[in-house]
Amino acid sequence: MNDLYLDLEWFFNQEIFLVGYAYSLTNYGQLYDQTLTIENIKRLLEPIDGYIFFYGPDIGMLEKSTGLDIRNNYSCINLLKVFRDIMPGLDSYRLAYLEEMFEIKRSQRQYKSNIFKLAEDWNNPYKKPQVLKYNMEDVINLVRLKREVFGLYLVGDDYLDWVRM
Repeated sequence: MNDLYLDLEWFFNQEIFLVGYAYSLTNYGQLYDQTLTIENIKRLLEPIDGYIFFYGPDIGMLEKSTGLDIRNNYSCINLLKVFRDIMPGLDSYRLAYLEEMFEIKRSQRQYKSNIFKLAEDWNNPYKKPQVLKYNMEDVINLVRLKREVFGLYLVGDDYLDWVRM
C-alpha cells in the first residue's frame, strides 16, 4: 500500500505556498514556487492506493485551492481527529506537544510558537530556507508520530476506514 503524508503552509488569504509531502521516512519532498502546480499535485496523488494522512484542515485547503475532489477519491485520515480519539484528555494536541511527548526531535522550532512569522519569512530570501526546513520536519515528524502512536495503540485499518473523511 502506498500512503501519502501532507503538510501545507498557506498565507492569511488561504493561498497555499508550500506543500510538504512524504511517502515514507526516506521518500519525501516539497512543492513550492514553480513546482507548486496542479499537475504536480495530481502526480503526487497518482501512486496512492492506501491512505492520505494530514493534521488539521490541510485536505480541505488543498481541495479548495485546486478544485480536486480528494476526499471522495482517496482514504483521507485527519491524524488530529485520530489522536484525539485514541489519546483523550491530553493537555494539548499541537504537533509540537506530541513531538515532545514521543521524544521526536527537530532542529527548526521557531515557528511552533509563532506561525504568523512563517508566512512573513517565506517572502524573505534569507529566511525561506528555514521555512522549507521547518515544513520538511513537520511532514517527516508526522510520519514518525503516526508510526509511534499507531504502534502503541494498535490502530488498524478497520478503525481508519471508520474515521476516514
